[in-house]
Order: sequence, then C-alpha cells, then structure tokens
Amino acid sequence: MAVTKFGFLTLLTMGAAQVSGRRQIQTPAQSPVLNEMTSQGCFSALPSDAEPHGSGAFLASGACWDSCTKKNKNVSITSGSTCYCSDNYPAKSSLVDDSSCDWPCPGYAMEACGGLDPKAYSVFNTGFELAPDYDDGEADDGDASSSATEASSSAFATISTASVASTKITVPSTTETEEVSSATATLDETSPVLPVTASQIAPVVNEQTAAATPSASTSIVPENASPRLSNPIGNIVRMMMSLL
Repeated sequence: MAVTKFGFLTLLTMGAAQVSGRRQIQTPAQSPVLNEMTSQGCFSALPSDAEPHGSGAFLASGACWDSCTKKNKNVSITSGSTCYCSDNYPAKSSLVDDSSCDWPCPGYAMEACGGLDPKAYSVFNTGFELAPDYDDGEADDGDASSSATEASSSAFATISTASVASTKITVPSTTETEEVSSATATLDETSPVLPVTASQIAPVVNEQTAAATPSASTSIVPENASPRLSNPIGNIVRMMMSLL
C-alpha cells in the first residue's frame, strides 16, 4: 500500500513537472464576438492605458477576462501571473509571432499567459467593443477603409480647390481689360468737342439737279423777265408807296 502511494505521488510529481516545463503556444487570433472572449494575438508591449487588475497562482485568461469585464474594459491581457485591462489594443507594430507567448498560465497550464523571456503579452477582446483602436492610433480594417475614402475625398477637394484657384488667375486680366475700357471711355468723355466749320464739309452735288439747272453763264434771260413793276399795276403801287 505504501508502495502504491509512493508510486502515485511519483506519477503526480512527474506529470506536474512535465506540465510546468511545457511551453504553451498562444491561441491563434480570432474575429471578435460580442460578449465573448476571443484571442487577438501575442504582442511585445502593453497599451499605454493598461492597468494591472489582479495576479496570483490561479491566473488564467478566463479569470483575467472576468476581472476586465467587471471594469467594462474592451481588452484583457495576461503575462506571467499578472492580468491587465485596457480600452485599446497594444500598438499594431508590437504584434509578434504567437510562439513568443509560451509561458503557461499559473491557473491553467494548458494555455499561454504571455512570455517572460523576452517579455510578451497574450491579448484578448472581451466582447464589449468589437473593434477597439490600436495604441499607436491605427484603426481596424473597417476604419482603415473609411480613412482611405476620406483621404480620396480630401484629395478630390484639393484638386477642386486647385481648379478654383486656377480660375481665379484669369480675374486680374479681365479687371485690367475693364480698367482700359474705362480709361478709354473717360478719355472720350473728357476730350473737347471741336466745332465743324463749313469748309470741312464737302459739298454735296446732285448730278440730276446740276444737269437740269442751266449755268449762269449760258442762261439767257428772256425780255419778258424784266421787273414786273414796269406794268400799270406796278406804277400804281409805286405811287401809293411814295405817298406813304
């Protein structure tokens, strides 16, 4: 009976040694699910707003997740025997291969709780926010596409602004033309109006009238064209005028 107990204890000791000495691999990253814990990979740094929330011999990813959900945090992180909670993921540039997170969790040796040499962190989404920001300001793919769309719109707006600016360049030339026209009009208005003399007007000759009217040198005045006052009526008129 004593041998049996000794053998049993030996097997337990050997099993514990094998489990404690086994390097665990980080659970592969998964798509976040609402109200569920999902692995997001292994990182070499903590986010700037991470805070420790518990540590001890019974730490595992589930215990850390439970602690962070009570704090309404979006991200739970394990490393060694310490649990961290955060609103954001670590910087995207700090994402490393899953093999770096190989330290067995104290409370459950079948899963990894980050790494100790070099330091690494197992990161999980708590299910509160499915797309938290990364600590370096990078967004998830959905936000990235939105950013790309905004960038395209901004570029288009810049091109439109450049077109408007190029259109405005033509305005000064139009203004100069208007100023020249205005100056010309002012000059015309202020110029004195000189009178036109008779010598500056060319005589207008009607060829038909000229042909029909005989010249003075060749015309013959008939004898009966003498003054009408030579007749008797004319004499009477002269007498009356002399009396007056």
